[in-house]
Amino acid sequence: MTVPSVSLPGKRVNNSLDAYVEIRARILNGTFRPRERLIEERLARELGMSRTPIRQALTRLEAEGLVSLIPNRGAVVCSYTPQDVLEIYDLRALLEGHAARHAANEITPSEVDRLRQLVAEMEGFNLEAFASHEDAVRWFTVRNNEFHHTIHVASRNQRLVKLLNRTIQIPLVYRSFFGYSPREYALSNYYHRKIAQALEQKDGDQAEVLMRAHIYQGRDFVLSMLQDAGV
Repeated sequence: MTVPSVSLPGKRVNNSLDAYVEIRARILNGTFRPRERLIEERLARELGMSRTPIRQALTRLEAEGLVSLIPNRGAVVCSYTPQDVLEIYDLRALLEGHAARHAANEITPSEVDRLRQLVAEMEGFNLEAFASHEDAVRWFTVRNNEFHHTIHVASRNQRLVKLLNRTIQIPLVYRSFFGYSPREYALSNYYHRKIAQALEQKDGDQAEVLMRAHIYQGRDFVLSMLQDAGV
């Protein structure tokens, strides 16, 4: 699907933070496509600034994994191949399933309450209630990330939490939500509710099975997006 740029006609930015925010938004909403070159001179002209803050923004985006800085070519938007997706989501399923299993034994009542609240908020999600598609996706992404992170922390395994922080590719998750239809959002929310119920019931086996199924649902959608894009 085509998502319009977040920029407004005539909008000007004037420092590296503004450049970072603007370029990042364009990458995540699909305005800048995977493997597209980001030419400093062109970006500087579009954003009304010198090339120095553009270069600083691109360096920061490289650290986030959104951009690759390639010698003799410059900045290029990172892309994911089907093999990348298979590897990332297989690791996620293994690690998040393990986290859910252990969280079932360790989760506190306040953490269960927070999961319930997040589930209720996400189930009330309505794309049409937001000023823009990007605002809607950002709102859902924040709550989805907190839902998963709450479970990671509830596992009480700090090494596992650190591994998950390095494994989960937030830009990839964010991009996938841009392509979700109400059906995909509803399916994601179904798994969220069932996982929360399993954790509340201290059912580690069920929590692990549901979490893995949820991750694989996301994987299959991303793979279909790549296929539609001809990757």
